[in-house]
Amino acid sequence: MTETEPRNGRIQAVTMPKWGIEMTEGTVSRWSVEEGQAVEKGAPLLDVETEKIVNTVDAPAGGTLRRILAAAGDLKPVGALLAVLASPEVAEAELEQFIAEFRGAVVSFEPQSAGAAVPQARPQADSQPDLQATAGDDTQRALGPPAADAQEEARVSPLARRLAESLGIDITGIRGTGRNGRITREDVAAYAARLTTGQGSGTGGPSASPPVPGCAAAGAPVNAPVRKRLSPTRATIARRLLESKQAIPHYRLSLDVTCGALLERAAAASRDSGRRITLNDLLLRGCALALIAHPGINAWLEDGEILEFPHADIAIAVSAPSGLITPVVRAADTKSLAEIAAATADLTARARSGSLTREDITGGTFTLSNLGMFGLARFDAIVNPPQVAILAAGAAQDRVIARDGAPIVAKVMTLTLSADHRVVDGAAGAAFLASLRELIEAPGRL
Repeated sequence: MTETEPRNGRIQAVTMPKWGIEMTEGTVSRWSVEEGQAVEKGAPLLDVETEKIVNTVDAPAGGTLRRILAAAGDLKPVGALLAVLASPEVAEAELEQFIAEFRGAVVSFEPQSAGAAVPQARPQADSQPDLQATAGDDTQRALGPPAADAQEEARVSPLARRLAESLGIDITGIRGTGRNGRITREDVAAYAARLTTGQGSGTGGPSASPPVPGCAAAGAPVNAPVRKRLSPTRATIARRLLESKQAIPHYRLSLDVTCGALLERAAAASRDSGRRITLNDLLLRGCALALIAHPGINAWLEDGEILEFPHADIAIAVSAPSGLITPVVRAADTKSLAEIAAATADLTARARSGSLTREDITGGTFTLSNLGMFGLARFDAIVNPPQVAILAAGAAQDRVIARDGAPIVAKVMTLTLSADHRVVDGAAGAAFLASLRELIEAPGRL
């Protein structure tokens, strides 16, 4: 077999891969190859958007791309047939038969020791499939639902059903936006969010048409809304924030800190390093050092266990065109200010260009969210599980404060720590903020 032939010598399926244990579907972003074009094994074939990033799917074998079965923008479940690679001598009739008889994979949420041949994807660390299925596999069909229940099972994704049960939601009142009207987890999350605001009643679900305002008066202009489907990124944000607010007992601690010395340190560091050091870079460095001193904040709560980490992998909140993304600065406690500045600049640029990898956005142990550039004096942030805390930083503003019994004007910023009360007691959160304040107000250690 040559490198330009499919593995089986004739026809090779290209299916929606499974990245991560909870992935059930993905959106085709774009194709890098056109129908009729020859490709080599491992060459970029298409981009798939899932959660907050776009991954590249590589050709699982060499051959000719004979059929594209999912257009850009199509949402497909894991295991769905996206395209077919075949040797040039394969007849059209044989291709049509292969496509007609293809059976998509059954998604499993347990690691499997054996699996179907699925396209390789970058990054390799997250491309390990979690499903066991092949086209025409009799074992897979035997494991499928009984015929009487197949239609109902296909209408609702397993994660959607699980989330609906946990929230006590009647799933029959939800209109699915997945393939063939399938109800996805994002549909359930969006419906639950509408219920909390009193907009989700009725059987129309989250897609039901609201009344159009402006129609009562004759001749009045119709203020008709533009409907936009939630992007995979925005749907993921909606789901995670809803789950966080419902499952995590948040509490918040706010502390005002003077930051004039910190601003001077940023200017001096920029001159010394030859690159721009921002206030946020210094805050991140301060958080990293404070987290090492308070390991209970630099932690996850996962499966009933508290995981405390030896290094501070700090996620930074970045507003990108697709939504809020939190890329991670690894081991920030071991990096210099110049190294932190370089890392944050790179991550921010790639977040806004849509070129982050899954590795870039996973594994953070703490999150820093700074909206000071918008002039906000203070705000609250929502904990990003499995993390147990997040810091919200407001703007550095001129405020009148008392010093030595006299009023003075100083640069002050408000820091607000949101924490998971199941893991972090109020005293522990306050001690972390106190350590951070010492670093900010006397930034020599930074």
